[in-house]
Amino acid sequence: MIMKNIILYGITVVLCLGSCRNLPKNKIVENLPIEQTSVFTSSDKDLEHAYIWARKMALSYIHDGSDSVGYWYEAALPQREAFCMRDVSHQSVGAQILGLSAYNKNMFTKFVQNITEEKDWCSYWEINRNNQPAPVDYANDKEFWYNLNANFDLIQACFKMYEWTGDLDYLTDSCFTNFYDKSRVEYIQCWQLEPENIMLRPRYMNQPENFDINNSFHTCRGLASYVENFEGLTVGVDLIATLYAGFKAHSQMATLMGNTNIAQKDLQMALAYQRILEEEWWSEDSSYYQTFWTEDRTFHRGEGVPFILWFNATDNVYRIQSSIKDILRRKWNIENLSAFPTLLYRFGYDDEAYHFLTSLPQMDRSEYPEVSYGIIEGTISGLMGIMPSASQNTISTCSHLKEGEEAKVENVPIFDGYITVRHIGKKFTEIVNNTGRDFTWKVSLGGGLSNVNINGKNYPANLSKDSKGNIISTVSINLPIGHTMTAKASVTSF
Repeated sequence: MIMKNIILYGITVVLCLGSCRNLPKNKIVENLPIEQTSVFTSSDKDLEHAYIWARKMALSYIHDGSDSVGYWYEAALPQREAFCMRDVSHQSVGAQILGLSAYNKNMFTKFVQNITEEKDWCSYWEINRNNQPAPVDYANDKEFWYNLNANFDLIQACFKMYEWTGDLDYLTDSCFTNFYDKSRVEYIQCWQLEPENIMLRPRYMNQPENFDINNSFHTCRGLASYVENFEGLTVGVDLIATLYAGFKAHSQMATLMGNTNIAQKDLQMALAYQRILEEEWWSEDSSYYQTFWTEDRTFHRGEGVPFILWFNATDNVYRIQSSIKDILRRKWNIENLSAFPTLLYRFGYDDEAYHFLTSLPQMDRSEYPEVSYGIIEGTISGLMGIMPSASQNTISTCSHLKEGEEAKVENVPIFDGYITVRHIGKKFTEIVNNTGRDFTWKVSLGGGLSNVNINGKNYPANLSKDSKGNIISTVSINLPIGHTMTAKASVTSF
């Protein structure tokens, strides 16, 4: 069933890409200044204050292009004056929401340009404002720090940026496609990451002849996880999840470009990693995922479970629910916490998401750049439920507000223009299309509704449930350029 759905999705997006490329541009959209981009207000002042704090903090990290590296924002430990492959991948949606698409593209380009055979098909882990690998992480091509998740994290982030912007360079530019190709073949082989070999790989690989166990640029050149301090680790569950997400994203990109054979091969690779996750890493007795596999061929527990959900690596509802319970009963560092608003809203855990969204500005290390960008994404993609898809020419909305609360975000950059969205509770949404194209609005309201009233006319709703079991009612309708539509509850069926 999963295979059938993905194949049907592939057929749909191929057709859509062809039609989207030829959409009439009836309107040239003028770029707005950043201060007018994604302006959020709410009757809930805790939400509004958290967003205002995050916006101010996030924009304090941007640099105007006068540095050698070009347009960039800080995405690493503060004071490093650099951006890290992991952090950029995770901050990019928040950056796009703030109007920083040129920054994302420039930084992504720097990473994809620097993949080389001499580094065993790694790029640079961190790049500084001088357009150089950050010295704290790099000495030479044989001695540097690198987490193996990075290439595939970047691939899935590139596809996200295509979905938000419709920028075909993410699909066709030779620098990007070379990075995708080398990562999917040579990189996988070089670091023994094939599905059939990944659980057999040694702890250290591709090391210099003068390997020194006390030199972190030797021992950390090819870490098999984003968790950097677990002794003896050879594979982290986060690496399995990242590989799944990267191969699935590239399968979707290949489908869009009509490369059916590559798309099918990559899909099979993604599903192979998912099978490893579900068949080998899930503990039936304990109802949780293991997180570390070590050189003595044993499982251990620690960080990593949030990445399974972040990358949608499981579609098993019970295991999603169990993983969220697992996450909520543990303490986490600020890097993990930054993702929780987006993550928890996505799966329908609105109260828990709200807690993290409004609490993050007061937490220790809240100045870490990923925090503010995470709040931006958590508010707009999470709370407001705004999700664009250039491949399908759709924009989805779904409110996660409390009953009676109101929120509005003006001028969210999507495709070649902007949208404005206003919610009242979970059963009223207004949207304005100020992009340069017509698109399909997929509006979702909370509760089981037989019909949704859009601009005075009733439309039958499709009912579904999120992972927590909340019922959602969805209608898809064409939204022309320059038009405003409102959707509200009509007749409740139960």
